[in-house]
Amino acid sequence: MNLETLRVHGEEIHQELGREYYGTGSGLKKDAEFQQIYDRYGDLVSHEALELVLDSGNSELVGWIVDLRSSRRVAELDEKKHAWEQSASITVGDARIPYLKLPIEISNSSDRDYRIKLDSARADLGATELNGLLRERFGVEHDEVERLGRGDYVKVVGNLADIDLDDLGGQAATFLCETADVYRDVLSRLISKRLSRGLDDLVRSDAAWAFRADEFDSFFASDVAVEIAHRQMRDMGLDAGQSGRVNFDTAERPGKQPRAFCVRVRVPHEIYLVLRPRGGHADYRTLWHELGHAMHFASVDPEASFEAKWLGDSSVTEGFAMLWDHLTLDRNWLREYAGMPESAARELLFDLAVSELYMIRRYAAKLFYELALHRSDFSDLGECYADSLSTATLFHYPPGDWLLDVDPGFYVARYLRAWQMEAALAQELTNKFDTDWYRNPRAGSFVQHLMSRGQGDPAHKLVLDVTGNNLTFEPLLDRLNSLFA
Repeated sequence: MNLETLRVHGEEIHQELGREYYGTGSGLKKDAEFQQIYDRYGDLVSHEALELVLDSGNSELVGWIVDLRSSRRVAELDEKKHAWEQSASITVGDARIPYLKLPIEISNSSDRDYRIKLDSARADLGATELNGLLRERFGVEHDEVERLGRGDYVKVVGNLADIDLDDLGGQAATFLCETADVYRDVLSRLISKRLSRGLDDLVRSDAAWAFRADEFDSFFASDVAVEIAHRQMRDMGLDAGQSGRVNFDTAERPGKQPRAFCVRVRVPHEIYLVLRPRGGHADYRTLWHELGHAMHFASVDPEASFEAKWLGDSSVTEGFAMLWDHLTLDRNWLREYAGMPESAARELLFDLAVSELYMIRRYAAKLFYELALHRSDFSDLGECYADSLSTATLFHYPPGDWLLDVDPGFYVARYLRAWQMEAALAQELTNKFDTDWYRNPRAGSFVQHLMSRGQGDPAHKLVLDVTGNNLTFEPLLDRLNSLFA
């Protein structure tokens, strides 16, 4: 066995995993079979493979093999979780609602009491059925990482990813402090309009309706969203479908995950964009977000390394996804592509900007919480979770979500770095190609070239290379301050 053999087999397993993830996540396949795939590639999770990458000194490959070893051990747990999600439901009154459809039902109901009942039932059911499974899953991840003997989970994960998680946590804490007053002010204005109440008794499910912006739904018809995406990319000199490499799956389907996703099957030749529509502007923003992922993966140089295609810093692909989805937060974009009059675009933009600040503050608080979680013994940290998220967002979060709301491997850090990367790139594109850069073929060529690098460079190096500046929250703060000025 050598590194090249590992890379060849790595390409093969990721293609199989991607196809399985697409089938099960899209609702086209009921029963997940991830464990069988990992079993077919036992050489990749062997002690020999781990020793080989450790001797190579390639931290990307080390992190990858450790992740594969964890994933193989938790595959049975993931399959149990998937099977439960496919079959679970709750009953409220005379209605039986599938568990996977609850987020859509909550976000589309104007009845506050009904939303609270749904979300309470969701949180209670999830905590009862899934928290034990998730605690076991995170325990396996910790075990594999700590076997390396390089320190605790937080330190090792950060080092392998080339991310100083504690430093990012400090930046996030500063961001929370610097935006606290303006957030309270603008959220109060929005809540007064949408819910006709103050900030004192807001709960998690209120956020779904507060930011729903349903009064503008007529401008965002679901059946033309993909067509508009193709049109806008053409204006930018780009092909949204990347010559057939990007496959759009936006149909409603039982068993389809409510959380949109993009999956790589063969980079750059076969990419799937999966969206379960909810209605309104949120569908457009989500579609553009996943389109950013899809076009990024489909633009990668076919001769790029295995690491650039499949590994690297996921903050980069999240950054391109946000670069695309933030187009739908631009007033002139809303006028040009959604056909909104100036007054409506201005009103919607305020709502979207408040929602954006809510989400960044939510993820900043999640990082703070997850640093504590991953340094604990996984005893119930429900109150710590609820306090962290509730204080940052001003919506009361249920303690039962303390594990349900955690993505593996500190992915929360990738999202925060992606917000930083997006704001830095958008600022650079505006400086180079003006405010309507998203209609400029020269800007399209510029971004396409960046995307062709895959994830060969982490987000902080890419931003330094393109802008000459470090990756920080400053460009993001500048934009938010200008929006709320």
